[in-house]
This record gives sequence, structure tokens and C-alpha cells, in this order.
Amino acid sequence: MQQSTQATLKPDGLPQADSARPRRFAWALAEAPDKTRSRWPEWTALFFYAALVAFAIPYHEPWVDEAQAWQLARNLSLTSLFKTYIRYEGSPGLWHFLLWMLVRAHISYAGLHWICGAVAAVAMGLFLFRSPFPRYLKLSLPFTYFLLFQYAVVARNYVLVPFLLFLIAIAWKKHPFTLALTLGVLANASLHAAVISGGLALLYVIEQIRNRQNKPFQNRRKLLLCAFVLVAFYAFAIWTAWPPHDLLLSSVRGQSSIYLLRAVYSLVWPMCQPWIVSIPFWAAIALWLHARRKLFYLLPVVLFAVFSGAVSVDWWHAGLLVPLLICLLWITWRAPGTDTYELEVAGRIALTVMVVTQLLWAGYALFYDHYNAYSPDRAAAKFLTPFVREDASIAVTYISGVNDKRVRAYPAVGILPYFDHNIFINTPYPFWWWSDQDPTEDRFNALLPSHPRIVIVEATHPNPVTHLNLDDPKYLSLLRDGYRFINLFCGTQPRQLKPGETLCHVVFEYAGQPGSSDIQAQK
Repeated sequence: MQQSTQATLKPDGLPQADSARPRRFAWALAEAPDKTRSRWPEWTALFFYAALVAFAIPYHEPWVDEAQAWQLARNLSLTSLFKTYIRYEGSPGLWHFLLWMLVRAHISYAGLHWICGAVAAVAMGLFLFRSPFPRYLKLSLPFTYFLLFQYAVVARNYVLVPFLLFLIAIAWKKHPFTLALTLGVLANASLHAAVISGGLALLYVIEQIRNRQNKPFQNRRKLLLCAFVLVAFYAFAIWTAWPPHDLLLSSVRGQSSIYLLRAVYSLVWPMCQPWIVSIPFWAAIALWLHARRKLFYLLPVVLFAVFSGAVSVDWWHAGLLVPLLICLLWITWRAPGTDTYELEVAGRIALTVMVVTQLLWAGYALFYDHYNAYSPDRAAAKFLTPFVREDASIAVTYISGVNDKRVRAYPAVGILPYFDHNIFINTPYPFWWWSDQDPTEDRFNALLPSHPRIVIVEATHPNPVTHLNLDDPKYLSLLRDGYRFINLFCGTQPRQLKPGETLCHVVFEYAGQPGSSDIQAQK
């Protein structure tokens, strides 16, 4: 007997199997324009964000920390990077690996910054279209200082962190394997990001135990696989970042007398201004999470502060708390329609205060970077180009009284990406070797009697330099040896609502060299 193939009829007389997909597809097509129209504020914000970053990048002068990673990737093999030199950088090797690939793909130093801007824009796209926040936060948080400037315009490994943290928030409750993979990648972005990753991993374990979702055998097996993947990433990060015995920056570890101060400072520095306002800010955030019964979600923040108290924490490190906090609030955000408690309102007010503060910081940074030199490297490289073409000997040294002795002549590395070789006769590599055996200064002292034509003195100042004081012993020594001051290049990094640290290349020329009178001294 032939089997009937007649489809089941719906009440409207249409075959169910034949009509389900077309009707569903037609509904999606009809719904898409409405969704696009309803998201026009998000699309507008994303376009405006990308436009601001694109406007800022051409005016941004890359500084030495951007150049150092580029020079390592540009001049070393992958084996040398991971087996030897990344260990001196105090960081895992993900960023250097990405730069190594970009260099081999013939991406220029300027092109790197456009790629970083694109990564930041994608991260903001994830935030705008996938986060659960109300629109007043969605449309304002992307324009805060760290998300708009420090982790978008400045091309460093930290540009990866917001993108990865937002992916973690998206995968938190739905995709354990994607979560483990992203946490592992985050741990390889930087040491501070690795601490954040570890804190988030602990959070996930605590949440699984509290929810008792790890009891079924199949789910437990999946979690064990995710744990294996994550541990493998952590092990690789530790292997690449394990410090060598001669690491100069090992002295960066915090002193016990200022441990607590450093830890607290890492929490209050990047949030509000004046910093004292950050204390009630964190109190309000803690109460907010307590009202959600999620106070333990501050564990990554606490671990970050503990780590920062034990090692060096700088402005760009501390700022990682901003995307971390967004990630934590994203994961714990209450569903629409739930009751709003007074503590919830207080937390949102505190977050608004932080946002307003950082909007001002971002505006100031963009304005300052547009009209002032963020770094002296690009201008100094342009000035030195004629000397390099003439194959003039160029040596570097530093002011020991102003510059941190650990830093030494390191800022000179910022000049090197603009040339196709190492232009300094006394540096052993076309990047900085963070070893206590670095011979740069010893070589300078040995070469000075032969009178290199150009000497560049590296100097660091806490504030912008309006004029050069040549009373420093290093300058006086050069003047006595027949050198004359010919130019000064300085760059200042804006922090909060004021100029921050200033790096200067102070250029001297040996007066006895032919043609030296043709170069006019400038101040």
C-alpha cells in the first residue's frame, strides 16, 4: 500500500511543513527594518565613536611604549620573541605575536593605529548592540576616556581588553567553551589582564557551585574540558612572561611600606576626579551588587588591587578597571521589569558621576593630543633624517638626576620605527633590552671621546617643559666636550584634566663637525 505524503493542514488550509519556513522568513524580513529603525541611536553613537577615533589617530604621535613592542616584532624571529625577549617585557606575548604577523603582512607603523582603532570600534559595536544597559549608559560609556582614547587611539596591547571583556559578558551564561577560550586569550594580553581573567574564572566557578549546575555528568565533563583549555592558556601566559634572572624591571615590585597605598590608589585613580570621590563611588557599586546578591562579583576588582599593590601600576593599567566594571555589571544586570531598589538607584547615580567625569577626561585628551605633542618621537625622527642619510654617528644617553635609573635611555626607542635600521651607535639592539647587563650607557661613555656627531639626551619631567635648563651635570659635561645644544623635542601625555609626564629628546651636535653651522639652534 502506498504511503500517503499529504501534509497536515492547518486551520487556514495551508500545509504546515511547507508554510512554516516561508512565514517565519517573511516575519524576519518584515521585522528587520523596524529593528534597524529602533536602533538608530546605537548606530549613530557607533558612527560618531568611529569618527572621533578616526579624527584623533592622524594627530596622535606614538610614544615609546607603542614603539618598543613594534620594534621587537619587526626585528626578531618568532622563536627569539617567545624564548628570550618577551620575558624582559613583563607581559605575555599575544600582542607581540599579533604585531609580528602585521609586520610580515607589510602593515606600516601608522597602519597599526588604524587597526587598533578598528578593534576598538568593533568592541563598542558589541557593547552598543548586545549589552543590557539603558540607553543613557549605552550611548555615553563608549565616549569615556579609556574606551575612547587610551584603548583606541593609543596602539598598545590594552586595546584588546575591552573587546575580550565584552565577549566574556556575552558568553558568560550561554557558551562555556567560548568563555574559557576568551578568558585564556585575555590572560595573554597583559599581566594585569591575566589577573582580571583569573578573577573572572574564579567567579564562574563560584557561580557554578552556587547554582549547582555542575552536577549532571555531561555538564561536568564539558566544564572539565573548558577548565583544561583555560589552564593551558594560563600555562602559556606564565611561560612567556616568566622573568629572567637579569630583568632590570624586577625592581618594580612594590615596597611593603607603600603596598596598601598602591593598592588603594589603583582603585581610586582611574574612576573619578578628585580621587576622593572614587571612594563613595566604589561603596555605591558594592551596595548595588549587594542588593543583587552579587557582591562576590567584586572579586576580580579586589584581586586587581592586590596585584597592583605588589607590582607597578600605571595610568593605563589602572584604567582596565573601567571595562572590567562594565563587564561585571553587564553579567549581573537585572532583567527589564524587575523591581528597582534604592541601592540600585544609588549605584546608577554613582555610575553616572563616573561617566560624566570621564567624558570630560576624554574631551580634554582629544583636544590636548590634537594641539600638542603626545610624544616627541615623530618630530625628532623628522629632524634626524638628514643626519641619518649622511650616515652621521648618533649616540644616546640620559639624565640620571631626572630620569628614573631603571628607564635610562629607553625613550630613544620611540624614534626607531621611523627608520629601517638602528640609528644609535651605542645601543646593542633596535629595541630596548630590559636587562641589568644592558651596555648602552657604558658604550656611550666609551664612545664619547671619539665625539659622535649627534648626542641625544633623554630626560623625563613631571610637567610640560617650556624652556631647557642646561645646568644639569650631563649637559654641562657635553658643553665642555665641545658639543652645542641644537634642538629640543618634548611630548606630554594628558591625564585626567591636566598634562602629565613629559618625555624630552635633547639634541646636541659636536661643534667641530663640518657643516654644523648650517643647523640653527632652536628652543
